[in-house]
Amino acid sequence: MSIDTLHDLFVHKLRQQYYIEQELVDALDEMARNTGNDRMSQGFADHRDETRTQVQRLEDVFAALDVPPETQDAPILDALEEERRTFERQIDDDDLLDMVYLNAGMMTERIEMTAYEGLSMLATELELSDDAQTPLESNYDEEKSAYRELDTLATASEMKSLWDRLTPS
Repeated sequence: MSIDTLHDLFVHKLRQQYYIEQELVDALDEMARNTGNDRMSQGFADHRDETRTQVQRLEDVFAALDVPPETQDAPILDALEEERRTFERQIDDDDLLDMVYLNAGMMTERIEMTAYEGLSMLATELELSDDAQTPLESNYDEEKSAYRELDTLATASEMKSLWDRLTPS
């Protein structure tokens, strides 16, 4: 697809986000099953379910634009997923792996928040209808909430004791 207009750029970025959300459903499911931390596992499972809804919302945006819902590779997500898988192969300590999952989740949420901010900015510039803008805003709000939950978990007492155990004296 050639990108010659602001609309083309929006569709390209929308397709990347569609790819990201679809891929994250599986990644969140894996992390929910593999983490040893019950609170983190539940958080990943809850966000996996939210992410399924986010995929549907993006399909609503495609419909509002009368554009077929197609994916576009997102190298940034692919790189994060490869890094996570590399750590899974290299780390035997479950607590240390939980720290990898926590960090991966936080990094991914930051990227998603930024992506939705960019999509919303483009949608505003293109003066797209609320049918296109509202789903993007809803997804952005959920990503912010997911990030806050991970950040809270990172500073929770159970994770603090984990940090202490994993940090050399």
